[in-house]
Amino acid sequence: MSVVYYHIKRRTVLISAVLILFWGFVAARLLFIQVVNTAKYQALCRKQADYRRTIPPIRGSIFDRNHKALTVDIVQYNVAVHPYLIKEKEQIARELSSLLRPNYSKYLRTMQSDQTFVWLERNLPHKEIQDFLDKYQYHSGFVIERRIRRNYPFGEITGQLIGFTDVDNHGIVGLEKEFEPYLSGTPGWQVTLKDGWGRLNNRPDLPYQETIDGNDIVLTIDHEYQAILYEELMLAYQKHNADKAMGIIIDPQNGEILAMVSIPGFDPNNPMKYPVSYQINRVVTDIFEPGSTFKIVTATAAFDQNSIQPQDTIDCEKGHIAIGRHVIHDHKKYDRLSFAEVIKKSSNIGTIKVAQKIGKDDVFNYTRRYGFGVKTDIQFPGEEQGIIHPLKQWDDLALAQVAIGHGVCVTALQLAYAYSAIANGGYLLKPQLVKSIKTKDGIVLHQGKPQYIRRVASPETMQLMRDLLRLTVQSGTGIKADINGMTIAGKTGTAQKVIDTGYSQTDYVATFVGFFPAHNPRLLSVIVVDNPKGIEHTGGNVSAPVLREIFNRIVNLSDDLFLPQEYLETPDIRIAEAINLKPRPDVLTAAAQKPRSSRQLQLSTYQYARQMPDLSGKTLRQAIAILQSLGLDPEINGNGVVVSQYPPKNAVITANTRCRIELKPSEFGFE
Repeated sequence: MSVVYYHIKRRTVLISAVLILFWGFVAARLLFIQVVNTAKYQALCRKQADYRRTIPPIRGSIFDRNHKALTVDIVQYNVAVHPYLIKEKEQIARELSSLLRPNYSKYLRTMQSDQTFVWLERNLPHKEIQDFLDKYQYHSGFVIERRIRRNYPFGEITGQLIGFTDVDNHGIVGLEKEFEPYLSGTPGWQVTLKDGWGRLNNRPDLPYQETIDGNDIVLTIDHEYQAILYEELMLAYQKHNADKAMGIIIDPQNGEILAMVSIPGFDPNNPMKYPVSYQINRVVTDIFEPGSTFKIVTATAAFDQNSIQPQDTIDCEKGHIAIGRHVIHDHKKYDRLSFAEVIKKSSNIGTIKVAQKIGKDDVFNYTRRYGFGVKTDIQFPGEEQGIIHPLKQWDDLALAQVAIGHGVCVTALQLAYAYSAIANGGYLLKPQLVKSIKTKDGIVLHQGKPQYIRRVASPETMQLMRDLLRLTVQSGTGIKADINGMTIAGKTGTAQKVIDTGYSQTDYVATFVGFFPAHNPRLLSVIVVDNPKGIEHTGGNVSAPVLREIFNRIVNLSDDLFLPQEYLETPDIRIAEAINLKPRPDVLTAAAQKPRSSRQLQLSTYQYARQMPDLSGKTLRQAIAILQSLGLDPEINGNGVVVSQYPPKNAVITANTRCRIELKPSEFGFE
């Protein structure tokens, strides 16, 4: 018995020792976990149980100068359910059919399923889900996912300008890319609990961080001007079967860009359907030889240095001149021309002779003054600086080529701002594309303002240049840009394209630069058509008519662009007579001193009876508004104010009455 008792006792002691050691180890381990190293294991627990969900911010919007939205962020919601976490299934299904969409049977069937996770609705707009969010946002049985989709309401019209965003809503092209830091905003986050099966449960007491939405940007662009420029460029592109076309409209007084388009374009809502090359804004990125539009450099230098006067005559050598072993030709065989006629008729020989007279130093200097060969520093990605060779590389042939716009390369943007210096009296401006940047709360982060780079030439010189450019449109190579009653000034350019063997004899770049009104310009546009096909390939035949149609449509659209005709029309430069041209006084100063007409044109809100109203003196916009209120769609001829109409005033009209109005530039001032 004692032996048995001894063995039992020994085993009992051994088992007790093992148990004591085991529980001692467990106690020590618990002490280590819960006391000594508690922070580490709490972090591991939170990592497993807490899920930090990122909440994307709403991207800043882009507006035109009139606060028309050029981008729209569409916020959509997806709603899912954990059926096993829904207790009162019928009641909640009934509530969902009133809070979301009337689909009680679908919701009930979904919540009665054996699945652990099911999507209820996708792509719900915020207004449809707001009531649901107010009640069930933190319900553990529902999962709510917010998604933001960027939309571009104007499609191709603003595609290359605005650009687009990627799947993560980050800008990758155009202004979306350039202003990504301002537009993107700061994401927020929310902590939710995750159970052992990976299911997420929202709780309002868990930490969260609000999003900071992106800033809104107001551009200098006018969406109506942008649409007009796009439509007219597209017509020219198709009519002449061109390789591409580009154009820009600016305000030459302050440097604001009002429209900027290149063709072919792309729709930023479906960018993958187009070649990547269509995303390029060629106004900024493409360089080309400007041809005769570059003759302003030589003319400005000659006038500013008092080396020549408009009435001075030049022997144009019957249309050809030898520079070393090279012979340069005119498009026509001119004999003797005044310098005003040289610009008006775009004579290469006459321009080269003036350049030779003033020398390559002055030509190079004024080329730089006009801003050619350097970037304009526009707030847009991908700008090219063009090509102007160093002065030390200029020989006699290079001087002759540069004088007529060959051997140099510019962008349409540079050309626009060079001509704006002529239009505004001599100042080279920095391009302005952004009027303001504001937070969603209205705090102004940036306010655009005109930036003057340098004075290019004296006001008197620029007055002479405006006179000559007006003459070019009145009766020279730019005559197809002229509109009766509107003083458009401008210059044509036709340049042979460079190919592997030299200059092509079949491929050209047709350019026209024009501004309006000539002596106090409000609008300036550059039109470039690359490689138009057919007999008509010159800037005067291809690009000038495009500018004419653009200005005509804008004037009919914008009443405030009109000025009294007597102040717009200025005397021609009399080339045949050797007169000494002196700078004219500012025509708008005289206009401002003249008493305003007592006739105030106001669009009445009076609803006309079914009789034809008197439209005499109404602007196009006013007349259309009145006629549309009567259900009439008029035929329109001319521009300005209404001078005649059919049917006559007080005639009985019906919805089927055919209506026609004739317009001419006004002969009186108005607001």
